[in-house]
Amino acid sequence: MLRDLVACERRVHHDLHGDPALRDKVSSFVEMLWSGGMAHEAEILGGVADGDTIVDLRDVPLPLREGATIAAMRSPTALWIAGDRIRHADLLGMPDLIHHPSTGDHWRAGDIKAGSPFAPDRIRPKPEYAAQVGLYAIILEMAGMGDGDAAFVIGSDGELAWYDLGLPKSKSGESWAQWVDRLVVHARRIRDQEAGTRGALSATCGLCVWRTVCRAELDGADDLTLIAGLGRGIRDVLDRVAPTVSDLAALDVAALSRAGGRTDIVGLGASRPQRFQDKARILRTPGATPIARQHLELARADRELHLDIETDPTRDNIVYLFGILERIGRHGPGERRFPYFFAHDLAEEREAFARSMEMLTADPAAPIYVYSAYERTCFRMLQQRHPDVCSAEDVEALFAKDRTIDLYFDVVLPHTDWPLNSNSIKPLAKYLGFKWADADASGAASISWFDEYDRTGDPAVRERIVQYNHDDCVAMIVLLDALIDLPVADPPAWPPARVLA
Repeated sequence: MLRDLVACERRVHHDLHGDPALRDKVSSFVEMLWSGGMAHEAEILGGVADGDTIVDLRDVPLPLREGATIAAMRSPTALWIAGDRIRHADLLGMPDLIHHPSTGDHWRAGDIKAGSPFAPDRIRPKPEYAAQVGLYAIILEMAGMGDGDAAFVIGSDGELAWYDLGLPKSKSGESWAQWVDRLVVHARRIRDQEAGTRGALSATCGLCVWRTVCRAELDGADDLTLIAGLGRGIRDVLDRVAPTVSDLAALDVAALSRAGGRTDIVGLGASRPQRFQDKARILRTPGATPIARQHLELARADRELHLDIETDPTRDNIVYLFGILERIGRHGPGERRFPYFFAHDLAEEREAFARSMEMLTADPAAPIYVYSAYERTCFRMLQQRHPDVCSAEDVEALFAKDRTIDLYFDVVLPHTDWPLNSNSIKPLAKYLGFKWADADASGAASISWFDEYDRTGDPAVRERIVQYNHDDCVAMIVLLDALIDLPVADPPAWPPARVLA
């Protein structure tokens, strides 16, 4: 419950109080994560003790496991306990492991995860993991078996990472342990229906079983997160002056402005409310079309390279497909060619990376198009993993602004507005009339297909992955052509003759 609460409080509400008949089907990607997580857990548990005494309770029936855990913790020889179940009052935890160091009197609990234990900075704990293992620390402390100061996560690399729960989580000085305490209080209030909860439109919604229910709620409430790029944090600030999209569209933003680029809205400068208002107006104006806020300086080239890659974060971030859609000709559909490089394992990844770099660097005059900074990030990672293929300087030169154009961060996000709830490539390309060959196509689906291909070797599954990647590249071409023709215009006048509800 606490892990879900970190991502979305509305999910916790629906899990407790929603109608199960309204749940969406669990995605194949989530099912794959469950399966892969269990396999990873079994592999880690197979060698985690490595000479120490371990008590394995995974085969003990759940109703008996709590008592078995207590008995094992009282054993003078047990240093590790697997498959635990711990409880205090209304707090229940099922750590993958409990560890009693050979020195010290306290037990410490933790989980085995298929991802990294840390946030992208590789220093701070991953919040959703910290919520789970932090709860275990609270339970052990209240039961008199731990001190509540530390917990651990064993990540994808098999290494045990300790979380110091007494360290500050935020600039306010609140510790990780205090933050988990607050989550517990909030979870109780949601359980007892004493606290209201709100959903929010975000990238995580696509994998949630309540996505259809929540989307209907957000549409009905005209929620501010329906505006592309406006998340929970900004909504919580903006809704004090404009609680709905329509309210924001009608807001007198100028009246909120103060000297020095400040506003009466704490935490938001003058430019951001105005930009979100422009987006609100284009969303709520009937017949509104996308606009460019300035000349985009885009044009067809004699030869273009549209790059898209597929990676699997559950398998050492292997890049299993490099797709490069080549378009030749400045007019019409042009001549197109789609070389792709498939990698089934890390050895094949090196070869695929090398062939991709060879093609991408062969013609320095050919612009490269990507959608988001993901390809650049992955190529940097690949260079470190396969340093014999190219140098770090080669990768930086490839993704320099005079060579590679990021249609998302360089163009769409800063310089265009669309009558859509998202600036992701799929809604934009679909708006422009493009359709993916596979109705279920998505990055998450591709990863689950790769897992299926790894297990079965079915060539039809491999072709499904390649087709999806090809379609992503075509979508970039469709978007590029639309951006070249996109008119420079001001946001719609307000109020329009008729407002979209």
